Amino acid sequence: MFKRPGKTAIITISISLFLLLIQLLIRVDSYFLSDPLVKMIQTISLWKQGWSTEGILYPAKDMDPQFLLSPLNEGFVFLNNNRLIGQYPIALTSLYSLFGFLPFPLLPYFNILFLIAYLKLLTKNSIQIPTLIIVSLGTVVFPLLVDFSENGPFIILTGYGYSFLFKAFLTNKKEDWLLGNLFLGLSIWFRLEGVLFFFAIQCTIALIHVFIKKEPILKTLHPIRYLPFVIILSLFFLWNTYSYSHPLGTRHLTNFGHTNKTFYDQIKIFLSMAFTYPRPNGWSLGFFLQSPIFIYAIIKLRKNQVLQNPKLLFHLSIVILYLLIAGITSPNDGITLTGRYFVVTVFPLTFILNEQMNELKKNKWVLYSIYTWMFLFSFLIIAIFYFSSIELKKLRKELAQFDSSLIVTTNELISGGFGLELVDKRVICVRRDNLLDYFSENLKKTTPNEFTILTIGKETNSNKDEKNLFASLLVRSEQSGYSCSKEERTARILGRKCIKIEQK
Repeated sequence: MFKRPGKTAIITISISLFLLLIQLLIRVDSYFLSDPLVKMIQTISLWKQGWSTEGILYPAKDMDPQFLLSPLNEGFVFLNNNRLIGQYPIALTSLYSLFGFLPFPLLPYFNILFLIAYLKLLTKNSIQIPTLIIVSLGTVVFPLLVDFSENGPFIILTGYGYSFLFKAFLTNKKEDWLLGNLFLGLSIWFRLEGVLFFFAIQCTIALIHVFIKKEPILKTLHPIRYLPFVIILSLFFLWNTYSYSHPLGTRHLTNFGHTNKTFYDQIKIFLSMAFTYPRPNGWSLGFFLQSPIFIYAIIKLRKNQVLQNPKLLFHLSIVILYLLIAGITSPNDGITLTGRYFVVTVFPLTFILNEQMNELKKNKWVLYSIYTWMFLFSFLIIAIFYFSSIELKKLRKELAQFDSSLIVTTNELISGGFGLELVDKRVICVRRDNLLDYFSENLKKTTPNEFTILTIGKETNSNKDEKNLFASLLVRSEQSGYSCSKEERTARILGRKCIKIEQK
């Protein structure tokens, strides 16, 4: 006879199917824009080129040999060693490109496997069902698993790394130290926060062992506790230095390398990641704004409760240390809806919340109010995904009406709207006036028979510069021997087809 599934198994299956339902509703198999678009194009490029180069496939390279007119967001791609590459980790593209025998749009649905592994990890650590539901549906974890990204493998690797290092802290078993080091070491190949997380964990362990348990410093510095991680980190640095000429790799080259922040700027970044902070392009939904229950659980901790319980002291110390380190070092707030730079703190915070749940239940009105707040925020984030997917679908439908061997756009919203077609379609983006001469020079060299210039159809106060750029492109094209009199329009896009004038 088959054993009936327990409550935890039913909850795990239900939450996982809910993620799948959201993905189907949003149609993540076509939801490629911004950084998910670059990540998937990196993956496709690696597969199609037989892992011979990390360079992104760029059909319009003849028109743009210096990679100045890439149709992808220039904050996400850059020229490195004479190839156009993205700022995203090779581990991500290598992992997913192994499944290139499948249709690439199916790959985002793999996130359900990471969610199941995440829930299984929490269950193995005796996390009770109410806490399990809260930390899966009411935190940054759920939205990070909706679309295509490196967040799935990163969350699992850091989660298992933390779990084993926590066991090692309690038991001092060699195999737990090794496995914790291994999992966290592998995580840094997906996101650099793995380094900060490991540092926070090791500092916490050292402080507790030396100042609370009064152990000798030399015992605390035993190589088994950190050496495997250091070896993996060294390999990571060597790979990046060899591949990108910098030990921290692409993330450093695109983030740290292009910012001059003041201390005040860093405070704003921290506030934006943790709570929210007004920005010119909108407000962010910070980590604790979305999940205030973690703050409530910490506030309810008593001093003697923490000092007498080494487990709670361990988790709380890591949260405080990591928040400080991440707040000081983060190059930006991710320009994102959610506080993803703090996602690793979900694990220690989950243990704290699980320990405090019985205490929090004593004040049900506060607890239920927080529940409502968290799930409303999750609903808001899902709604943003849904409506943006609808707009993206409309844009792609309009772009499909422009048939040309070369597309020239005036902004990355239009050029990126072609989605995964950019792997085969010749699209360039002349995004600034200082690129006009470069465009004209290469237009004269390549002399295509025809091309189409696209811009936003409606003129507003905010896009006057873009309209001027569009006019300049038409002038430059006509000066290069093209007739651009044929106008094409859709609801939001204005196009001019430019045809080569035959010389008599």
